Amino acid sequence: MNINDIKDLIKFIKSNKIKEFYYKKGDEEVSVKLSHEETAAQDLKHRVREKKEYLAQIEDIEHAELAKLSAQRSQAVKSELTEQESKKETLKEIVSPFVGSFYRSPSPDKPPFVEVDSVVEKNSPVCIIEAMKIMNEIEVDIKCRIVSILVETGQLVEYGQPLFLVEPL
Repeated sequence: MNINDIKDLIKFIKSNKIKEFYYKKGDEEVSVKLSHEETAAQDLKHRVREKKEYLAQIEDIEHAELAKLSAQRSQAVKSELTEQESKKETLKEIVSPFVGSFYRSPSPDKPPFVEVDSVVEKNSPVCIIEAMKIMNEIEVDIKCRIVSILVETGQLVEYGQPLFLVEPL
């Protein structure tokens, strides 16, 4: 065996993580033993490589799950928007008949005329608009359910400004 054969043999032993090798043929004898430090370094490199591969797999799974969740959320938002659009077509607005200050209750110590989801009978008051120191009750012209209150108590409103969204019953 020449020196190049021995070098190749050592490379082979290291790359295959063989800790000890013994060869004998006739009067030729070769014994190779890797030190603990070399095997430990090889083991560490191998574990690091395996951990990187494992983390990459986890990252791929996480990306796939996030994409799946994102697609589900996007679909839910689309269906919610579609539902809102279909509801919006059936909703009516109660608008301010003039400029003034909006109040939800007849006086500060009284409860509001209506809340969200209140069912209101035809010609029932829903708010007060104060204009030129006169308190004007605003009534609904249909039986309806209050879906949304669009302004806050004390807020100045304009002529034609939506005050409530209602669902006719």
